[in-house]
Amino acid sequence: MQAKRFAESEEAFRAFLELHPEHELAGNAQYWLGESHYVRQDYEAAASAFLTGYQKYRTSTKAPDNLLKLGITLVVLEQKQDACAVFNELSDRYPTASSSIKRRMQREKQKAGCA
Repeated sequence: MQAKRFAESEEAFRAFLELHPEHELAGNAQYWLGESHYVRQDYEAAASAFLTGYQKYRTSTKAPDNLLKLGITLVVLEQKQDACAVFNELSDRYPTASSSIKRRMQREKQKAGCA
């Protein structure tokens, strides 16, 4: 990802997840898989990857990040009502998320026009 070889990164994350779906870093790999799609503007695939990351790895350290990026991606896909629901889920499920995630979520909620 840092070398901006996103297609190769996607393949590596997929391979890791296939081989090690229960590994302690699988949630991180799922998140970065979503990011590899997002940076290439494949928003449907990114949303799917972030949703999977949240559903499958709810206790991962990246679970709040997955929800945040899912919400952001849904805004890009013009699914603002769903994005607002995701942001609310993030607040409800992860009240102790990092302050940086909370700040970013608040900014994104405002941009999306969430109540």
